[in-house]
Amino acid sequence: MFLSLREIRTAGGRFLLIGSVTMFITLLIVMLTGLTQGLASRNTSALDSLGADAVVFSDPYTDNPEVSFSNSVADLGVAKQLATSDGVSALPLGVGQTRLEAGSGAEPVAVMGLPDGTTAAGATVSEKANVAREVADKLGIHAGDTIALAGQKVEVGQIVDNEYYSHSPAVWVDTATWQAVNHTQDAGTVLVAYGDATKDQWQQMAADTHTAITDTKGSYQGLAAYTSERSSLTSMQGFLYGISALVTISFLTVWTLQRTRDIAVLRALGASPSYVLIDALTQAAIVLAAGTGLGALVGLGLGALVQGSVPFLLSWSTVLVPAAGVFGLGIVGALIAVRQTTKVEPMAALGAAV
Repeated sequence: MFLSLREIRTAGGRFLLIGSVTMFITLLIVMLTGLTQGLASRNTSALDSLGADAVVFSDPYTDNPEVSFSNSVADLGVAKQLATSDGVSALPLGVGQTRLEAGSGAEPVAVMGLPDGTTAAGATVSEKANVAREVADKLGIHAGDTIALAGQKVEVGQIVDNEYYSHSPAVWVDTATWQAVNHTQDAGTVLVAYGDATKDQWQQMAADTHTAITDTKGSYQGLAAYTSERSSLTSMQGFLYGISALVTISFLTVWTLQRTRDIAVLRALGASPSYVLIDALTQAAIVLAAGTGLGALVGLGLGALVQGSVPFLLSWSTVLVPAAGVFGLGIVGALIAVRQTTKVEPMAALGAAV
């Protein structure tokens, strides 16, 4: 490793450049990953908070419904059929988006309807609305106030933790209030089911009831905004990972060509091909570790600053996974770039370098 460390010291400018590029790419991926997860949470956290084992989609116009919140209608008959299975129960969940009006203003919200007495967002659902803290703080709403949901007057029951559905803060009401707000007689949009059934058993229930049954994570695909948004952001992450590998390969390929004479001297002095390869990879690993480590630290700091004002989810997975991904791809790229060092013929290389 002597040669690799010496070159980093003597050609610090070049390695600072590639390290800086690696740092910025890592920073971009960390921020984009946090934003992707944050936006996903703003789409689906209300569904996650219910802790359902399965979500049941029904469509009265077809026996083969798709996973879609837009087309689904909760069927209480299906809920009764599911309840005949040991340990399985199902509740209708209504979802919809509307405008919440209070004396000081209005905010768009997602109205989530559940049977009276159900627990959601840490509070019991009743005929009174449980309002997300974000909306309550913006509009100065308190328990006991009267608000309007799509023109329907509702008393505020409790101020609850923030949960989101399709980027709107959730307001939890009972089924009757949800029906009044959405001007419908439907019991809900989907069924949320609970039970210890296996995946095959859930699929058999779906076939028997002519429904589409998936787990909570699978139900995200029923949100058009979630699918398109996540695929776009994930594609951007993929491009950045690819760019990081290409940058590493390009730099190390050029650098390897420029250090052919030094490699030839090592080989002439008796260094084995594996020693030369390890020396080159060590050099790449040091630069990549410095770049990705600094990028992750900067991303951690920026994420902590912005997560309160933008939908950014800061966690170890959104910081360490991108950094490890860039480092791993960089090492693979380095291996591709420096593999030719094992094939250097000392005399030929020395002759070509003269």
